Amino acid sequence: MSETDVFSALNVGSGLNTTELIKNLITAERAPKEKKINDKIEKNEISISAIAELKKSISESTKIIDAMEGTNVFEGSSTSTSVALTVTDPASVKEITSSINVSQLASSQTLVFDGFSSSSALVGDGDIVFQKGTWSNGVFTADTSYSEKTVSISNSAYSLTDIKDKINLGNLGVTASIVKKDTSDYALVLRSNTGLSNSFKIDITEGSNSGLKSIEHTTYTSNTSAISSSSGAVINSTSAHGLKVGDTVQYIAGGTALNGLSSLTSYKIASVPSTTSFTLNDSNGNTITYGGGNGSSNDTFLRTNTETANAQNASFTVDGVSISRSNNEIVDVIDGATLSLVNTTSSPAIVSVSTSKDKVLSALESLVEEVNNLASQLSELTERGLNGGKKGALAGDSTIRAISDRLGKLTTEPIYGYGEKPIYLANLGVSTTKSGGLKLNERMFDMAFKEDPQALTALFSDRLHSTSSFISPFLTGSNYKPGYYFFDIGTQAKLTGSSPSTDITASNYTPSNGSQSLSITLNGVTSNTINVTGGPFSTTSSLANALEAAINADNILAVKGEGVTVSYLNGKYVITSNKYGSESNIVINSIDSGLNNFLGIEGGTVVAGTGDANGATLAGSSIEQTPSGFRTLSGDAFGLSLGVVTPGSDAYISIGNSYVSTITKYLNSILSSSGSLSTRTNTLNQELNEYNEDLIELDQDIEKLRDRYKEQYGAMESVVNSFKSTGEYLDNFMKAQNSD
Repeated sequence: MSETDVFSALNVGSGLNTTELIKNLITAERAPKEKKINDKIEKNEISISAIAELKKSISESTKIIDAMEGTNVFEGSSTSTSVALTVTDPASVKEITSSINVSQLASSQTLVFDGFSSSSALVGDGDIVFQKGTWSNGVFTADTSYSEKTVSISNSAYSLTDIKDKINLGNLGVTASIVKKDTSDYALVLRSNTGLSNSFKIDITEGSNSGLKSIEHTTYTSNTSAISSSSGAVINSTSAHGLKVGDTVQYIAGGTALNGLSSLTSYKIASVPSTTSFTLNDSNGNTITYGGGNGSSNDTFLRTNTETANAQNASFTVDGVSISRSNNEIVDVIDGATLSLVNTTSSPAIVSVSTSKDKVLSALESLVEEVNNLASQLSELTERGLNGGKKGALAGDSTIRAISDRLGKLTTEPIYGYGEKPIYLANLGVSTTKSGGLKLNERMFDMAFKEDPQALTALFSDRLHSTSSFISPFLTGSNYKPGYYFFDIGTQAKLTGSSPSTDITASNYTPSNGSQSLSITLNGVTSNTINVTGGPFSTTSSLANALEAAINADNILAVKGEGVTVSYLNGKYVITSNKYGSESNIVINSIDSGLNNFLGIEGGTVVAGTGDANGATLAGSSIEQTPSGFRTLSGDAFGLSLGVVTPGSDAYISIGNSYVSTITKYLNSILSSSGSLSTRTNTLNQELNEYNEDLIELDQDIEKLRDRYKEQYGAMESVVNSFKSTGEYLDNFMKAQNSD
């Protein structure tokens, strides 16, 4: 029992039940404040729970909508498994049907050099020279537009693995690998790129550690005219051959084939009596008899080792038109589609590009459903509960209202980058309802699909497209605006020489002191003295390559990023600056007369570049030239790079974000850890913490108030009790007086 209760029970003090009175006063003080805080807590907890449910719904819808990205309006098909057709660029593809016959697939030249004991077996040091070109009937013809490349193997690292790694680092168009054929038989396998002109020939110059010739790919001339007919007759070569037992050689008859051998047939080395002689078995390793007639002093044996495949082009027809390509993935025959050759055909393969209306309609119906589900949920959550309606869990929440408004705007905003004019969902048969959802009008959709199926790609496929096949766009980042941009490229300076006074094919050119130097000012940058080296040069293409390489190797020009291409056209050498625009210019400052006799460039005609000083312009952006083309520095198309394959072509560049990618990007942004929903949840949780702290502070304030009331009422009881004592004294005093 409390102190005031004791006063009351003993009939001292005021006689009031101060405990109950204090309790009631405290309750009256606490209740409204506590209710106000608890109401806020309840509201925040409901909001947090509702946002969690909303995030779950948005996440599920985002996955469904994101899966629609890339839904093809156009689809490729084929009646044969030997040929496949895939749509790769919806912006340029059209409906077609074609007949394809494949007579030959493109393949790589593959050479196998085996017989090595391990991958770390030492081979030999020296130089490996690769030439690119074609093989025909055992004769190699070098491609003069490509310079031979040398891979140097040092005398401190010349194992099979070292050689493989050096070849792969050489950017040769040849891939090297090591294959373990058996526990003690390792092979170096060399594969070219596919295509007839990507064949290669290997020549070896050995260093101090011999053995590198074991991977040589060359011919050995032999006089076979005097060989007597016998089993395993000895054949002598005119030089050391580097052959070993088991190697494969191709016999190439210089005249009438030696008896017992067939020209262009492969044989195996049976024995090696000396460094300049060898004997043959058949391709299976069986002993054969040859010689005793025919043969020639010009017979040759081409060391191929095991050539498991020779390089060849793909040969096929499209609607009766014969076509040859260096690979089996054909990107330049059917606009916007890749033709994949898988096998040869015995009957025509019918390939088609057609529109997939039902597939697109189904995807669009699903898209409309998901957008409507989100719109409905957002509307329900933000319902204000007017006129007796049910109030939403997030009514009045500005963050959720902003999300609802933004989703509604995305359904009505124009979609740029799919042509000169923007596209609206309404153009495609999709209208917006008053509630912010979508409604599909199938009749209007059918009309849109029939009139312009390309426009439907704006729903599901992003676009990055150039109207010129010579301009290749590449996009990074997201700081760009979708749109249709005009790219206006200038021209390059050209120097077209006069007809050379000396015919290089009749009188080969060998650079030498006093007849090899020139100086050039390129785009305002003056070179050092440039020396053309190498040779002897017997073709115009080889000299053009040498001049181009010499100019581009000049230190001053290279540091400034200046360069040229050199070609031989219509009987004259042409030097073309790699820079575009009004600052592109070429000046021959000086040239040795001996060199100029073969080039004729000193008295040539220069046509300076035209256009913008930067070389090109792109609407709404600032750009600069790069070694491969141009790139934007700022502006509407920031992040766009343009590769220029061939000069002289302007283009329109389309950058389009589909409706699906736009809405998916927005939904992902609001779901991210820094997105509006997470930020709003964090704010609500922070407020919850503050409200709980308010409750704690309220408890503390109430306890202080209780103590104050107890102190005040205790003091009051003491005063009242004092008054009572004084009253009793006076009463007794008065009674005593009266009794007298």
